[in-house]
Amino acid sequence: MGIPLLDMHPTSKCIFGSGLSMVNKDIFATLGKNNRCKIVIAPGATLKLGNNVGMSNTTIVASTSVTIGNNILFGGGVMIVDTDFHSQNPKHWHTPNDLMNMNKSAVVIKDDVFIGMNSIVLKGVNIGSNVIIAAGSVVSKDIPDNQIWGGNPARFIKEKQVWD
Repeated sequence: MGIPLLDMHPTSKCIFGSGLSMVNKDIFATLGKNNRCKIVIAPGATLKLGNNVGMSNTTIVASTSVTIGNNILFGGGVMIVDTDFHSQNPKHWHTPNDLMNMNKSAVVIKDDVFIGMNSIVLKGVNIGSNVIIAAGSVVSKDIPDNQIWGGNPARFIKEKQVWD
């Protein structure tokens, strides 16, 4: 619904499964946000989206690798990034060394995951299957299967029911 923003380098890889749904316009967005989905895939990086992925005003940045499983829902304004976007050394900032020394690490989100609106998933995170992440969370570490997490930084809330 609406047109997403796609910024894909010619040497990047992008694989979309079937049943992808993207909300990119406020008239279609339940929350009324007017941001389009934005996908950025850097040179040599890979983005893989499984089947039945739904996103609303979501941003995904793959500087190395982002892998998203099947049956996924991203609430409005979710951001998933596999990089810090800059070096941690301030002497590199505003120089060519900045991008060469930025930290980046793959993100993996397994099947049957819901990530609430305005949440951020940071570099190097692996999210297990059957997970719920509360709205407004900042996920900076791995989350095992069958759990509910929330907060900033995100922390364990409780075990999640496993459905048949």
